[in-house]
Amino acid sequence: MRKKLSVLVGLAVVLTAGSTCFAETPTAAVSAADTAVAADVSNDSGTSLTLDGVLGSIEKNNVEIQMDDQKILLYQRQYDRDHQNAMLNADKEPVNFPAGQYAAVKIAVDVTPKQDEQNIQDAKHDRDDALQNLKFSAEQQYLNAINAQDQITTINAQIANVDKKIAQTNAKIQQGQLTNDALQSLQVQKSQFEASLNTPRSQLQQCELNIKQAIGLDLNTDVNLVLPESKEFVKFDDSNIQSRIDGAVNNSYDMKKITNNIAILKIQQDIYKQYSYNDATGEVNTGLSIENLQNSLYNTQLNLKTNLWNSYYSLKNSEDLVNTENIKVENAQMNYDNTSVKVKAGVLTEVDLDSAALALQSEKISLKNAQDNYRIASEQFQYNLSK
Repeated sequence: MRKKLSVLVGLAVVLTAGSTCFAETPTAAVSAADTAVAADVSNDSGTSLTLDGVLGSIEKNNVEIQMDDQKILLYQRQYDRDHQNAMLNADKEPVNFPAGQYAAVKIAVDVTPKQDEQNIQDAKHDRDDALQNLKFSAEQQYLNAINAQDQITTINAQIANVDKKIAQTNAKIQQGQLTNDALQSLQVQKSQFEASLNTPRSQLQQCELNIKQAIGLDLNTDVNLVLPESKEFVKFDDSNIQSRIDGAVNNSYDMKKITNNIAILKIQQDIYKQYSYNDATGEVNTGLSIENLQNSLYNTQLNLKTNLWNSYYSLKNSEDLVNTENIKVENAQMNYDNTSVKVKAGVLTEVDLDSAALALQSEKISLKNAQDNYRIASEQFQYNLSK
């Protein structure tokens, strides 16, 4: 335990103040310094997972994506059947059918294949959208798990540091320099640290379960998460955000899908007008469907715009959190520097310096977590602007 504490303290000493990028921290994750492996590796201690490996295996192994692939195949088969049927009836004329029956044949030739094509496009879009969102979620779960491991390591080191303070205090009590009351605050502090372990432990367990579920891995499998390469923190460029959101809404797939469905129904409506004779049921029902879709254009546009603005302001809140965490790191760095000076002057002990170093380490872990969450939120928002 002392060795682990010394490593943490040594790392904290070399951390610079005011940094906007999180320096590498000690972690319970497997080190990725000498590995570029993106695939999973099994060994006696469990299955080692890399972030790239997790993201790469979702498309192949995720149950939701597999079901979407099957849905696309079913739509494709439906299209093949309907297209073949359309080819067989393409040269048929109204005179070959009783009055009112040719409309159904014409719809099967000119409308049904187009509807099938639209269904295929919709299923492919939904599948790709689900895949991308699963990757965003898996990356966040992975980084949160790494962060939880770092928190656990640091809290355990803080507990060890308090134990050292308790030992020093006991020695002074035995020498008559202090009374037993001096132990109370340290014991409370230790209890608080021990209780605080529950949150990152629970988070780690939940994140690992989510990761295993995302890649179709047995939930009982033990996993070791390889520490991913750090990425530079970059703020989202929100210049011209109004026009970018408006453009994203107007060019969104959802709007195009509705417009295309309206066009297909208008073809169907024209067929009913021309070939239904005295039966207006098909024409009326199709007209109502067209009106419903036209009305849904406004609601869809409004919902898309509202969701994008909500995502944008959520991203700004995440940016504010990063700024707050940066200030906390700066304050912790100042405290560490001041403590270091006092230790050299003989006013404080090395144990006090260890406490300051661990407090700095804890704040840097929180900063890294805020930066990771912001980066993923930024990437997801940019994706939503383009889909």
